[in-house]
Amino acid sequence: MTPNAEKERGTALIASLLLVALMAAVSVQLIDMARFAVFRTSHIDSRSDAYWQALGAREFAEGVIQRGVEGSVMASNLTWLNEPQAFATDTGTVFGTITDSNNCLNVNALAQPIGGEFDDVEAAEVQRVRDRFDILMDQIRAPAGPARNLKAQIIDWIDRDTRPEPGGAEDQTYQRFEIPYRTANQPMVEREEMLALPEMTPALYGFLEPWLCALPTSEQPPLNVNTLTVEQAPLLAAAFSARLDSSDAEAVLFRRPPQGYDSIEDFFADPTIEMLELDDLDRAAVTLRSRWFSMTLSVRTEDTRFTLNQLVELSPAQQIFRHQQRFGSM
Repeated sequence: MTPNAEKERGTALIASLLLVALMAAVSVQLIDMARFAVFRTSHIDSRSDAYWQALGAREFAEGVIQRGVEGSVMASNLTWLNEPQAFATDTGTVFGTITDSNNCLNVNALAQPIGGEFDDVEAAEVQRVRDRFDILMDQIRAPAGPARNLKAQIIDWIDRDTRPEPGGAEDQTYQRFEIPYRTANQPMVEREEMLALPEMTPALYGFLEPWLCALPTSEQPPLNVNTLTVEQAPLLAAAFSARLDSSDAEAVLFRRPPQGYDSIEDFFADPTIEMLELDDLDRAAVTLRSRWFSMTLSVRTEDTRFTLNQLVELSPAQQIFRHQQRFGSM
């Protein structure tokens, strides 16, 4: 064999080895891509399954609310309210909690409604809610200075004027931030918007979260005295302008019949409440039928966590309207 032939043979061998190595590398890459594709498809299928389970749980929860709030009175011992419920499925478990969102202070009621000017009745009602906020903060022993400033900043965030309240913040405050922004000049869509306020800290938010809400209305809903828990007694004290302190409010709720009051007049006949000599505005601050409900639905499977949070409104005609829906994998 000639030297040239030997050289060509060696070159062909090296080329063959390089080609085999290249094909092996491509094969490994293809296997990895196929493995990732299978994993991704499986994850998408699992997430899709969890998503549809959450939607089914939502439909079920809405039906529970409609069936459980028939008539003008809600009972106190509703098993589906406040207590977490769990349901096993073929692929995992669905957890759900429904809470009464009438029983909170609506921060969107602290400011003038969007559009139009205040009339005397609106002005008096807004001032009443602001006073109620102050009383609630005092009843739950929130830090006085931050609570006062927070109320002013909530008002400035919602109202349409550019004049800051004492302790408040308008656009000029937020524009000095490292990442500047402006006030919304409209009602808060979610309670978490309060985290954008200068006075609000994660610790303060966690402390106030059980007491405040952001409902899609400029009105403060009446408290449902049948569904108020004993721990929520400060809300009842604040509703009656602190003429009833938290300890007395707890005593009233302890005396509530196991099934709840059959009529609102039965509540007003409680000895402690009767001594307050409530006027019509005070009486309008409580009810036995709720309009707003929050639900948290969580689907857990072997490899997926999916949560749906939603605020719903129940109309007098028993229709459900959905508000503030949030969902995603967790």
